[in-house]
Amino acid sequence: MDNTKNLILEAKELYSKKSYFEAKSCLLKVFENFNLDIKLKMNLYVLISDIYYKINEFENAENYLLKYLKEDRSNSNIFNLLGNVYLKKRDFKNSEKSYLESEKLDKNNETAIFNLAILYHNLGKKKEAISFYKKILIKNPKKIGILFNLASLDKTIINEEKISFLKKIINDNKLNHFDMASCYFLIAENEKKKKNFKDEINLLSSANKLSFRSNEKKNIQLNEYWLKIIPKKFNKIEFKKKYANTDNTKNFYPIFIIGLPRCGSTLIESIISSGKDKVENLGETNLVNWAFLNTNRDFLKLIDNKKKIIIDYNLTAKKLIGSIDNLIINKNNDIYFSEKSLENFYYIELILNIYPNAKFINPYRNIIDNTFAIYKQFLSNISWSHSLENILLYFDNYFSTINYFKQKYSDKIFSISLEEFSNDPKNSAMEIYKFCNLRWDEKCLDFYKRDDLFTNTASINQIRSAVQKYDLSKYEAYKGMLNKYLKKYSWLNNN
Repeated sequence: MDNTKNLILEAKELYSKKSYFEAKSCLLKVFENFNLDIKLKMNLYVLISDIYYKINEFENAENYLLKYLKEDRSNSNIFNLLGNVYLKKRDFKNSEKSYLESEKLDKNNETAIFNLAILYHNLGKKKEAISFYKKILIKNPKKIGILFNLASLDKTIINEEKISFLKKIINDNKLNHFDMASCYFLIAENEKKKKNFKDEINLLSSANKLSFRSNEKKNIQLNEYWLKIIPKKFNKIEFKKKYANTDNTKNFYPIFIIGLPRCGSTLIESIISSGKDKVENLGETNLVNWAFLNTNRDFLKLIDNKKKIIIDYNLTAKKLIGSIDNLIINKNNDIYFSEKSLENFYYIELILNIYPNAKFINPYRNIIDNTFAIYKQFLSNISWSHSLENILLYFDNYFSTINYFKQKYSDKIFSISLEEFSNDPKNSAMEIYKFCNLRWDEKCLDFYKRDDLFTNTASINQIRSAVQKYDLSKYEAYKGMLNKYLKKYSWLNNN
């Protein structure tokens, strides 16, 4: 038993260090001891489930939570965790069922209530989402992040009385950075409606600074990677001699949507997954980046950007293939899936080595419009989106990277303008279908009518209607803010 206790302590220590694979191995050895106290065993079920969740093995994460529920079905938090697992598996019905059970067991479980609101919001169930957002706000009206989400569904919720309330709590300065950022974004939107653009921009500046500070340590680390490390090293990567990993993926035909945020990627993925051919819509999994960095941690430490970088191809491929297999529901002879982690433009060569049949769709738009579409949007999870300087630097790195891969893999990358797509959606969609070797189906343009259409991106509300004409004047009032960058970035002069 002493050995079991030591293994548990070791597993917990490894878990705290984010060494999840090693922690998993320790706990599996613990479970070989059949004399474990039932309460201890149940606590370990929760821990190992969370580990499996973090390493994207959702089937195992689900199984251990179900083992817990065989012993005790009264724990609201366990049902909430199970809902999270089903959500990752894109099993939305069971996710909803689990969250509802969690909320039923504990009417004050704010996490479960919030998860229900977000789930309904992402599924386009507006009435239900509004109901659960309001439940949280009734108990805590200063949850301004919740108010922000609610306002995106019900524009009437933000009136002058509410603006006065927001200004007052800003002055009180008792909110966390995220809720303060939400306040500033909401007030900025109100100033935009009044065409007080100067005031709006000042408010947006404060909003983005607070959004960055809400997760400052992580954002600094991510900016170091996305703005400095990977742009200088992506074309130096070489693979160790690999085995026949592609035998496992030869019947896979993945479609990776890459590029910059706010360029129509969610729209394109929705159209791709709404035709005759079954295309699994995986959304933004971030699995390529996860598999790469979790296997090749030394990549971050390499200082010399001129040397070739050897990575562990086989382990990277194994992790990525296994994780994506966990997400694919319909496993036919030929498997089509779409994935839209936009940063994957850095990993095009790695992806093609693992999935030789992969295709890449690269939507783009007027770059000035794109800049402000990002800066004015509350993108708290994109570290570089909080300042114009970082947005433009990320753009500059993107241009050089995508041009590099276009020259190398011209037949694998299809670029399409959002402006052109908006003005002629049918012909643009037909071009995409042809490039992806999908059978054309005009019904794909009715994607917004689907009751199973799920998205958790900033385009969450936009894809609930038909394709809209591109508004050429939408960001006209903000263009002057980029004048000081015209000399540094010559591509700005082309817009």
